[in-house]
Amino acid sequence: MIMDIPDRYYRFIVALIALVCGLLHRDYVSMLFENDRHFSHLSEVEREMSFRTEMGMYYYYFKLITEAPTFFEGLKLLWNDSSSQYPREINAQKIYNLFPEITAGFLYHKAKEFDLLDAPQCWQIERGDGLSTVRSCQGLAVPSYFYTEFVWYFAGMTGAIIFLYGTYLSDSIFGGLIAFLSFLINHTECTRVQWTPPLRESFAYPILLWQMYAVTVVVDKYRYKNVDKKFNWRYIFKDFPFLYIFIPTLLSLTCWQFSQFVMMTQVVALLILHWLRILPKILILQLTSVHLLSIVASGFFGNLSSFSVYATLVVGVLYTNDLLVRLENILSANTLVFLEIVTTFGFTYLQQFILIVAFEDHSHIFDILKAKLTNYKNFHTLLYTCSAEFDFLPYESYEAIVRSFLLPFAILAGIMALYYWYRNFKIAGWPDCIEASVAYNALQTGAFVLMAAMIMRLKLFMNPHLCLIAGLVVSRRYLEKLGLRNEIFRDVFVLTVIAGLCYNGFVGIENEGKSYGEFSNVEQEELFDWIKGNTPEDAVFAGKMSLMANLLLTTRRPVVNNPFYESKIMRDRTLKVYEIYGRKDAAAVYETLRKMQVDYLVIDEGLCYGLGNPKPGCKLIDLWDVMDNGQAKRLGKRPLCPTLSERNSHPFKRVFANNHYVVLRLDYSTYVEFMPSSPMVLQSA
Repeated sequence: MIMDIPDRYYRFIVALIALVCGLLHRDYVSMLFENDRHFSHLSEVEREMSFRTEMGMYYYYFKLITEAPTFFEGLKLLWNDSSSQYPREINAQKIYNLFPEITAGFLYHKAKEFDLLDAPQCWQIERGDGLSTVRSCQGLAVPSYFYTEFVWYFAGMTGAIIFLYGTYLSDSIFGGLIAFLSFLINHTECTRVQWTPPLRESFAYPILLWQMYAVTVVVDKYRYKNVDKKFNWRYIFKDFPFLYIFIPTLLSLTCWQFSQFVMMTQVVALLILHWLRILPKILILQLTSVHLLSIVASGFFGNLSSFSVYATLVVGVLYTNDLLVRLENILSANTLVFLEIVTTFGFTYLQQFILIVAFEDHSHIFDILKAKLTNYKNFHTLLYTCSAEFDFLPYESYEAIVRSFLLPFAILAGIMALYYWYRNFKIAGWPDCIEASVAYNALQTGAFVLMAAMIMRLKLFMNPHLCLIAGLVVSRRYLEKLGLRNEIFRDVFVLTVIAGLCYNGFVGIENEGKSYGEFSNVEQEELFDWIKGNTPEDAVFAGKMSLMANLLLTTRRPVVNNPFYESKIMRDRTLKVYEIYGRKDAAAVYETLRKMQVDYLVIDEGLCYGLGNPKPGCKLIDLWDVMDNGQAKRLGKRPLCPTLSERNSHPFKRVFANNHYVVLRLDYSTYVEFMPSSPMVLQSA
């Protein structure tokens, strides 16, 4: 369909199409976000509230930097943060993976310094329904606009890399276009950046995609280089594209704590290819060494991946090489591979066993997997698995990628690749018959499929990689092996594939584009207005994790717990705060919160009464009953939260209520609740 053209023109065309794909995806997600929330017509407080759960906390730190007189003064506020885990002072940069916010904050200050930000356009918005008029502003000078624009360019990077990645794997521009088209058609199954811009994956996933693309190219080009040489650390800097792998690996680790698990699957995939003799040992050791140096470098940014399974696996690979290198000329190849497997995983397990005792932040990952595979339960695993995001991949997700022909074309591409390798085996033998780059991506996709099947949220890794694999279906080398040597026949096949994708696909795009909404949360706005007007600036709050992030952002009051549940400290704190939703005595819960130095407790009535159609056994009171094996329930103890919420709040003092929230104050001077001389007027929605 495209005639042979000079290499430089081909590269220019590929780069141009990648740029178009990137800009198209950037504009598309920006449009979807605006349609969903009517972001342009919200007040700044409403925009902040629309960043729910941990999104609000991440945006809070960006806002701290932008509101500081200088970038470095803002950075110091992050390094000495006592508001998100009060009274504990932390380096927020190290704990929360705030490299994206720091970068965006730096760019914001530089743009202001060079007068690159136009004055915002503002107007008054009449909200109706008795609500006050709000002022709404647009423009890059508005922090929320600057921040979301920063995110959209990362989304554009995703679109561009999907095309480049698909083009490289299939050695065909049409393979790249099919990968990108599949990504757009299955957009809601591939990404959620359009709904949740501040999440870590919005920044880290494009970089992870870049890193996997870089590894694919290196595996392809360096498979047969220096195969007879012994590994030396000098080789990762000489005759090897060290920075090409190091930079995206480091950036992905600093942007998202979960990146380490993706990197772990990559190391395992590369090891499998080595043990099958598809990749030489020196290449594996070079790539593993880059991973190790990335882990070490990420420690300077506060990343804690050095205590992860990923880090111990990398060390295990390098240790195994040092241990077995002298046996290479003594043992048979099969025996050596067996020893490598046993030693690598044995040493990895030993390290992790030692580290898990000293460092427990990652222990919940193993608990979640244990809960998925067995009947194991505790409060934390139930809190995760009761969320739809951490449930098994639902039938609807499989149905969606089947109806769009994504899964059928990906399976067809896999069959075509196997047939191509089989035909090559007769000519070149093993392992030269295998395309190392395709084999690596097949294993990487397989890992993502397993991850997504266990945890629905991780389909955001699986489906984009299925799009890349689907692009292989129009690879010229595969079609020629199948007998489609005629250019016209190949063109007809390509058009048939595109037509198949579009048959049901554009319906999904159309429906996604027609989704209109407008953010509004009057009850939460009332709560925050009351807090800002009726509590001291240093008043300390506790409550629902997701609410605390927004409360911290909008009111600037310190909180004792937040949604960063990956931290063991935060899991322990939240467990104590959530005693309010169990069956303990009010005095016992009061004492627990007093020791945490809490001044105000915010009760969410949705959690209190189990509203929102939770799954069976997933109300918070159910989780507490699991914790004590139902003992308190058998003793006839009533749930505490409804009792406190219905005015009988002793020893707390009930100071605010509306249709969704109740605020209880802890008075440390006495446990007696005095009646006010004049009736207290409680706000209501």
